[in-house]
This record gives sequence, structure tokens and C-alpha cells, in this order.
Amino acid sequence: MSAFRTAAAVVDTLGPEELDRRIRTRTLTDLRGIGPKTGAAIVQAHAGEVPEYLARLEESYGELVPLADDVAEFRALLRGDLHVHSDWSDGGSPIREMAEAAIGLGHEYMALTDHS
Repeated sequence: MSAFRTAAAVVDTLGPEELDRRIRTRTLTDLRGIGPKTGAAIVQAHAGEVPEYLARLEESYGELVPLADDVAEFRALLRGDLHVHSDWSDGGSPIREMAEAAIGLGHEYMALTDHS
């Protein structure tokens, strides 16, 4: 996952023309932070396709068991989270991404508790 975040950050620094040029000349992977798998995903997404890597993940994990009704009801009652860790310490996501996810879940608050 972090490889895709890194590649996305690199792509964010490119203008549309530079991204088009790099895709056309097949030099996307010359950029530090973009490898063969992430480069292929970028090219496929840029072409309007579902990246093969994502399609494989969805095929493998797309049928995860939904929450039981009582668990879903409890989940809907949660207003926030008072113990989260970002990738600054031992968590798996950047702080902004975590905050956006919390907002998307309808949370009113989130307490970042990274280790020092």
C-alpha cells in the first residue's frame, strides 16, 4: 500500500502534460518512487481502465463477510475514535488520509496517539 501512496505523491507533482509525456514515452518508472507495478497501475488508470492489480485484489477480497446486523448497529453509534496511529509511528496511513476516512465514516472527532 505504501508503494502506491508514494507513487501517487510523485504523480501529484507532475503536470498533466508531463504525465502524458511520461506515459507515452514509457519513462514513468524512471521517476524515483514509481516501480513496475505502480507504474502499470498508473498507466491503466490514466487510460480509464481498472488497474489489473486492483482487479486482482477485488477478485480475491471483494466478497468479505459484511458486518452482522448488531455489529453494524453498534458501528453506526460510534461518534469518533480516541486512539489512532498514523504512519508517523506504527500506523499504516498518513494523518490526512486518516482524517478524511474519519470524516467519511461520519466521525465527529479523532485523537491521534502516535508513539514518540
